[in-house]
Amino acid sequence: MSNRIEFYKNRDIGGRFSVAIDFLKQNWKVLYKNILLGGFPLAIILGILSLNEVSYSVGNLPEFFMYYSLYIIVLLVNTIYLYSMTGAVLSHYGDNNLSDSSGWNDLKDTFFQFSTKTFLITLFVYIPIIMIIMIIAGIFGFSVTIFSSSGSQAISIFLLIIFIFILLALLIAFAPSFIMLFFPAYFSGKTVLESIKTSFVLGFKNWGSLFIAIILTVIFVIIVSIIFSLPILVMTILTTRVTIISYILAIFSTTGTLLVTPVTIIIFAFQYFSIVEKEEGISLQSQIDEFENL
Repeated sequence: MSNRIEFYKNRDIGGRFSVAIDFLKQNWKVLYKNILLGGFPLAIILGILSLNEVSYSVGNLPEFFMYYSLYIIVLLVNTIYLYSMTGAVLSHYGDNNLSDSSGWNDLKDTFFQFSTKTFLITLFVYIPIIMIIMIIAGIFGFSVTIFSSSGSQAISIFLLIIFIFILLALLIAFAPSFIMLFFPAYFSGKTVLESIKTSFVLGFKNWGSLFIAIILTVIFVIIVSIIFSLPILVMTILTTRVTIISYILAIFSTTGTLLVTPVTIIIFAFQYFSIVEKEEGISLQSQIDEFENL
């Protein structure tokens, strides 16, 4: 392939975004050919579930919880699929095994390997975090209820503000590590626990550049999300009646997420490649190994 992109190269913030865009220009056809294979059916299901969840949110709690639970499960499957398939495309490109004709049969082994690691990392990291947040929220919620019932509204508001600030502080502190959780397992052959440890070490050591990358990427995601979500939001405001048009617009909204998520994964992957090169000198070590094998 002409103009082949080197993964492990120490780049500045602008260079990381630029090379991610170059990668997408080169490989968007093969990327989305494989992403849409399983991603679009999941986007359709998510669109339908999200609309049904809203429809049953008032006056029918059993239906609401059923659709909400299904939505969370499908959302998890969708996240694993998008990360693993995008990771497989990146991995095969890095191994010089990717072409425009690469399809499911070429990528499936890598995809299943990455899917297993993605699921386990999610299980070990995000579920405990969700449980901790729920416990903290329960403690603060109980405290707010007590103070509210005793007439101390000011204290209740103060506790609520503290809780929000604690969550924001934790999110800001750990976000750079979270965006790299899967990449050591994908591209450096790390085990699940090693990948988690590596992502936190690199995340804190390179917090500043990664946080800037997160902010820029989030701005991009918000803009795209607004474009795809605005039609269904407008229709929901105008009418509560669910029609076939509502489902089409809901699926259009989730399709926007389907299209933008691989872009964010690739952007963050090139953050990882650059940081690993800076920390470990992967490309230099590779050249030394090649020279020794001559």
